[in-house]
Amino acid sequence: MLEFSIEKVCKARGIEKPYKFLIKNGFLPATATKLSKGDVEYLRLEYIETICSLLNCTPNDLFEWTPQSKADDIEDHPLNAIRKSEKIDLIQTIKSLPMNKLKEIESLISNIK
Repeated sequence: MLEFSIEKVCKARGIEKPYKFLIKNGFLPATATKLSKGDVEYLRLEYIETICSLLNCTPNDLFEWTPQSKADDIEDHPLNAIRKSEKIDLIQTIKSLPMNKLKEIESLISNIK
């Protein structure tokens, strides 16, 4: 099953309240509610593009896939690139690291830019 999830990207960007973020950036309250809860049956491409621009991400970052059956669970299936995985709380992980490790991470991030 393919699911829309803005939560993971928002957390990575330090956005604690996706609903308020979406409202602040021009989404109507009803749309912001559905998007922030992942309660969508369809999405306008315009919404996906706007969210990707705001969050500096790709559409793949906004979707998660879970195989519905063993028959769907094929090792080299392209949807595995967006397979739902355990949620990682990056901010909490960073908060728990000692200072010398934070300096290493800062260096790695600087090299990526």
